[in-house]
Amino acid sequence: MIRLDKPLSTLEDLEKLPDDVRAELVDGEIVMMATSTPHSLICTALTMEIGTHVKAKTDRQDPNGWVIIAEAWVYYDRYNAFVHDLAGFFRKDLPKSNDRGPLRVRPEWVCEVISPSNWSHDTQRKRLILEQHQVPYYWIVDPVRKTVQVFELKDKNEHYQIVYAADIGDGRVKLPPFADLELDLTELFDELG
Repeated sequence: MIRLDKPLSTLEDLEKLPDDVRAELVDGEIVMMATSTPHSLICTALTMEIGTHVKAKTDRQDPNGWVIIAEAWVYYDRYNAFVHDLAGFFRKDLPKSNDRGPLRVRPEWVCEVISPSNWSHDTQRKRLILEQHQVPYYWIVDPVRKTVQVFELKDKNEHYQIVYAADIGDGRVKLPPFADLELDLTELFDELG
């Protein structure tokens, strides 16, 4: 939901911030991003697990092969540019150049690891925007509750539906769109102690 009670920020405003400031643009609002040890541990573990799996299963010449990017900065529209914890793209969709700035291509899969400071952005605001921009799969990983929710576009690509909800007690799971990857949630969340 775009806020009309104050001037909206745009990508140009976001790009004016110093390089060491971690922020993203959500509904025309610049939102500062904080990290925590649990967040970083889960992001690292998922990057290694999914990245290794994709690399082993994907032919580098296959244009439909996956490319997984950690901290993927993606432009959706004038008022929305997110830094996703993880995002998956098809190789054919990625630009060949090394331009500075956000990717201007829709991911096929996004994973956000939530923390208390960004809970509402990831579970509500971003989810609605990703749905609007037709990102096929959206994972929300909660290190506090030790859960994973998988949303998939349904209803002729109009609305997200939860197609999988799992927690640490489920052990090994296969989550869309990586149906051939067995992810061990016990191992993933045990990193947190």
